[in-house]
Amino acid sequence: MSHPVLWPRSFFYPVGNSSAVCLTDNIPPEKSATVLSLGCGDPRNILYTLHADPPIHRPAVDFVCCDIEPAIMARNVLLLTLIYDNHPTNRVWDIFYHMKLDKTSFALFISQAKALHNISGDLPSWQQSRYSRFLKFCSTYTLSQVHHYLGLYAQTEAYSREKHDQLFTCFTREFEARHQPELIPDIASSAGPFSVEFVQTLNKHFHHYWKTGTVSRSTAGITHVNPSFLHSDSSAPSLVGDRCSLHYATYPLQGFHLAAAALSSTSGDKITDETITEAQLVSCARSQLEQWCYMFRATVAQQSVTIRLLTADALAFCQKITHLRSRSESRLYVSPWKTAELALDGDFDVSAAFDTIDASNLADHVGVLNVLIAAVPLLPHRPTSVLYTEFVVDKAESTKASNLTTLLCADIPTISVLLGVSPVGCVAQFTSSTRVHQTLGTSSYRERFAWKCPYPIVDEDSITPSFPDPVALSNLLFSIYKQMFADEDLKALLSRLSRASDVVHYHRGTFAALLGLTKSRVQTDWVAAMEHIFYLLHNDRTLIMGSNNYQELCCQLYLRGVYCVEALGPHRALLTPIDRSSGLFKGWKEVPPVVSVVLVVPRHRIRMLEGQLGRQLGSPMFHCELRGTTFSNVFSSIRVVLGTVSVRGSGCDAQVNVVEDPKGWSGTAPLIVSVCLPAFNLVIDGEKSTRISFGVYSTPVTAGLLGDTLGPALNLYTANVWDTNAVYITMNTPDYTQSSLTVTPPSPHASLVSVTINGSRVSTMSARWEPGISLKDAKVDHMQISHCAMQVEANGVKKNLVYPFPIDSTQTKIRIARKSGWIEFEAPVRPSRASTDLVFASAVVHSRCPIAWNIHRINLDSLPLLESEGIRRQASTIAFNCFLALSDREHAFREPSDMLVQLKKTIMQLIVQTVNSRGKRPLVLSNPGNGGVHTLLYINGICMDLASHTYVLDACVLTLAENLVRGPLESQIFDILFNAEHIPTSTVEVRSWKHLLVAFSERSRSWTHKTTCEYAVAGKIPVSTEMLQNPLCGCGEGIGLGRLSRDPFMTRVAISPLFALPYLETVDQCMEKRCVACGKAELLNESKLSQCGRCKAVEYCGKRCQVAHWKEHKRVCKAK
Repeated sequence: MSHPVLWPRSFFYPVGNSSAVCLTDNIPPEKSATVLSLGCGDPRNILYTLHADPPIHRPAVDFVCCDIEPAIMARNVLLLTLIYDNHPTNRVWDIFYHMKLDKTSFALFISQAKALHNISGDLPSWQQSRYSRFLKFCSTYTLSQVHHYLGLYAQTEAYSREKHDQLFTCFTREFEARHQPELIPDIASSAGPFSVEFVQTLNKHFHHYWKTGTVSRSTAGITHVNPSFLHSDSSAPSLVGDRCSLHYATYPLQGFHLAAAALSSTSGDKITDETITEAQLVSCARSQLEQWCYMFRATVAQQSVTIRLLTADALAFCQKITHLRSRSESRLYVSPWKTAELALDGDFDVSAAFDTIDASNLADHVGVLNVLIAAVPLLPHRPTSVLYTEFVVDKAESTKASNLTTLLCADIPTISVLLGVSPVGCVAQFTSSTRVHQTLGTSSYRERFAWKCPYPIVDEDSITPSFPDPVALSNLLFSIYKQMFADEDLKALLSRLSRASDVVHYHRGTFAALLGLTKSRVQTDWVAAMEHIFYLLHNDRTLIMGSNNYQELCCQLYLRGVYCVEALGPHRALLTPIDRSSGLFKGWKEVPPVVSVVLVVPRHRIRMLEGQLGRQLGSPMFHCELRGTTFSNVFSSIRVVLGTVSVRGSGCDAQVNVVEDPKGWSGTAPLIVSVCLPAFNLVIDGEKSTRISFGVYSTPVTAGLLGDTLGPALNLYTANVWDTNAVYITMNTPDYTQSSLTVTPPSPHASLVSVTINGSRVSTMSARWEPGISLKDAKVDHMQISHCAMQVEANGVKKNLVYPFPIDSTQTKIRIARKSGWIEFEAPVRPSRASTDLVFASAVVHSRCPIAWNIHRINLDSLPLLESEGIRRQASTIAFNCFLALSDREHAFREPSDMLVQLKKTIMQLIVQTVNSRGKRPLVLSNPGNGGVHTLLYINGICMDLASHTYVLDACVLTLAENLVRGPLESQIFDILFNAEHIPTSTVEVRSWKHLLVAFSERSRSWTHKTTCEYAVAGKIPVSTEMLQNPLCGCGEGIGLGRLSRDPFMTRVAISPLFALPYLETVDQCMEKRCVACGKAELLNESKLSQCGRCKAVEYCGKRCQVAHWKEHKRVCKAK
């Protein structure tokens, strides 16, 4: 595994803590979709996807859901089957979301659990059930675990009233220990633009939920604890006694789009914390679940959806698929503390290509690099393919691009070139969805990144980055290595002593995996690059544990087929001879380069971690240490399980079998630790003096808590390698068969792009073209056609030169070898906030089907539409949402020359004008200095894009092309323009609008392109960018224009703000005055904020916030 083994202090997350998202918003409506959901959690994203993007035209949607927690799968099976059986939605809600149930809901729960338990004994039984038409299992292990938990649920039928009360007390005890009745700002993140207005009400309701176990105010008859909240595999050792592993921030309403509650609020002139009630918020969430359930049943009825379930570690699952596809043999397990092998022996096609991979918030738990290393190899090279990741960004760092650089251990261009994916926002320089509301009044927020291949031109072959200087490449890779293990840099560690630094996500196996992925994607002299990396390793003095981890790095590179050092190579016997006539390897026919060592750690040696001390430690990392008189080698790529060991055979034929203790932490079995290490390490210093230890990785926290007891090495248990009662040595490694893994080389047919490195980052890229014609007198022209492509023309012959990351075409160097017959363009990497005159790649063609590449798809008919009164009451919120589309830097431009800023401000004007006129007047985009009017918009209305936390104009667009103005519309055009609201645009902005209108059309279309589509005929998108020419094809004209259908020449579009990227630049510092408790900005208030009367240092929007914040503020409040 590429992630370290951590102390298993995990929590059970039965419901999601972020609002549902659409998982097919990158796929054209007529295409089938295959979605891989890693760390899937509850099925809210599946249900919402089927509601938001119903597969009316789509042939099928196939969801593969992977989660390490088997109780999650059992709950999901329970929920989906209840929905399919058409039970009342209020009962379904109670069973899935409430910690306590009434008699009727509990009876339905038990009845469903028993029925499912009876048909889930094995795969054939399940496949004969009516649920198998849509619900399938990828492995027999998954089904067996679901069957087990369903049985546990059914057993609670016999619990007494006192038992139920006792168990619910276990839930509330953990909550009360962590939460005081004070404001929790991020509780309202799912309310989107109304997060500030709803935070007070949601905080109050959150505490009610944990006090009563229900979202309802009426608690009469609610006496039964919900069994599905009680049982889980997430119980940490320190929680086994009271069985409480439910996360203390569990709150059902966070999974829904609570901004929709504003539609039901009718009191007052605008939406405030005084006009929204708990009942409205609960009703909003229940109503959404009911809509999702209806669409789910409809989709299942037309056999358009398949949901496949797998209980397994997400990283292991990805690696398993990669190994199977490359026909590599490997032995992977369902989770780090289990012995069950990960076998895809159920209903799963390993060759399936995933259009979407959603990694949820796994990056918070395993590190961003681990997610990318595991998931990127599964992503097809298509413009529609996307990998979504979510992770928390500290507010203090979110205003600097270097924060993402720290998380990635390299800057974005470097990671993009090495791995082949980039955050779409970094390429497009904007995003169509926003989470900036989460930054208001909080110290951190959750950002969602969409990773795609940054060069979405599909008519060209794939490209391979070429590094002609392997030493420069090794310097770059070594800089990543040092960043990955920055916690071993004493100087850096002392500068950031915090609890966060104690969570370790990477070990040397992770770096070996990164090198393996890099090797499969780039062309270079790999041997020379690796030799220089080892030269740097030998001479590095910054990482204090670098030399101790050296042997593990060599071992992991060998096992993964990345590189083999001489000590592990074919001639290793000459360098490190091993005596087979006596000692540890006596009688072995052959000693492999790497062996497996199994260490049995007595249970009492880890008891000290199972109590309160375990809670204080958090999630420390474990490792093994092999120590002799002259060396100390650390190995962190280990496997652990509570169980017993049996041995069959001896010597090189020995087979060690580990049997997991089914009682787990409740039992008394020892801890079995297995580790791979170079065989010569065991004998190099004399076997009698070599000892192996199992211990805790040293950090400021672990050293402080354990140092006095365990000593500076923090070893929990140590044994001599000769101790046959505690140490077993075998040829069979736990995760790999010998020499089983190989690295697939880059495609020999790919186009090469030469990459130049400056220090620790990619600086320039060069693409070469050999046109096959004489260049002696040829005229060579070029133009940039996308963020990552230049079009070159020589004597009428054209070629698109594609780069692996956006380029700065203003600094291009051109080399023409007229005798040799080649043309080369060298360009530097584009700066993160470079000004550009074109919005490139808004839409591209894939398999004759245009797609919106950098703007997410939406179904306008499924979005809530604001009526006239709703527009009036939400006017200030709509305006503020548009206001946040611009960064602080962009707000500072009084007369913006930046094209993207011009576009943003024009979109803002379109939306504000619609708010002011309630959509009753058409809108016109014009260029007064160059041709006048060019675009006419009729507004159907303003919709709430709930999942993206923004607003959308549902509009019908007509480009005033010459053939229409002088044809069918000639008699009407004057009256139309006279009654319209005119919005001026610049000349360069007109061209960008031509691109954007295509994207706004493609993102919302429900129709299919014709075989005679103008895009296909013209061979480009848009059809034209000229003033009086139509950029759109005619396939969607007059189709599905909405409730205000206007004209057969119009096309429906969805126009929304283009938001700045808060991880690249600041977006809210212009609101300097803000309530310190809830984050409400003075900009939103009719009255001014009030200062603290004592210290004058902080401000509040009202008395409620001041009282709620006083407990925290009084610690620092000093009178002035």
